Amino acid sequence: MAEARDEALLLQKSKEGDTKAFEELISVYQKKILNMAYRMLGDKDDAEDAAQDVFIRVYKSLASFHAEAAFSTWLYKIATNVCLDILRRKKRQNTKGTVSIHQFSQEDEEYEMPIADNAPTPYEEAQKSEAKRALEAALSKLGPEQRAVIVLRDINGLSYEEIAEAQGCTLGTIKSRINRSRLMLRKLLEKDKELFLS
Repeated sequence: MAEARDEALLLQKSKEGDTKAFEELISVYQKKILNMAYRMLGDKDDAEDAAQDVFIRVYKSLASFHAEAAFSTWLYKIATNVCLDILRRKKRQNTKGTVSIHQFSQEDEEYEMPIADNAPTPYEEAQKSEAKRALEAALSKLGPEQRAVIVLRDINGLSYEEIAEAQGCTLGTIKSRINRSRLMLRKLLEKDKELFLS
């Protein structure tokens, strides 16, 4: 409850033009939005540009936020729209929004999915790396809306209700879309299923 009060206070101060309060408010979501953008776009530079665009839009639109929904839901809605715009723009430019296996490096730690905090063997590290690559490649083959709901639900952990609100859809539509997207993702990962067994 204290967190919600702190967020409400930071939000109010941000609306009043307090840039330090805005920076503090955004710092809570910065990594999550960057991670979401990376999962949707599959490119580190695009993800960073998208996250920056999201926070600029949030700052410019702060006065129009009236707390009918949670701030996080509003933020994820903006982030989803920014990522979908980038994917549509890429499609129009005839560049595929695919993930290259070669884009992953040691520098990408902040984009990795959380893993258990024990000392893994080199084999386990290699297997996790392969699983991550397979997941990224499969995600890139989903349509933008399918990718968005998988990222929001299974990676960012939003509730069905929050996703429905962020996507402007009914709860039933979101549940159905998530189910279909998961089935498609499972089918895409079928050949690599041994990487996910542990």
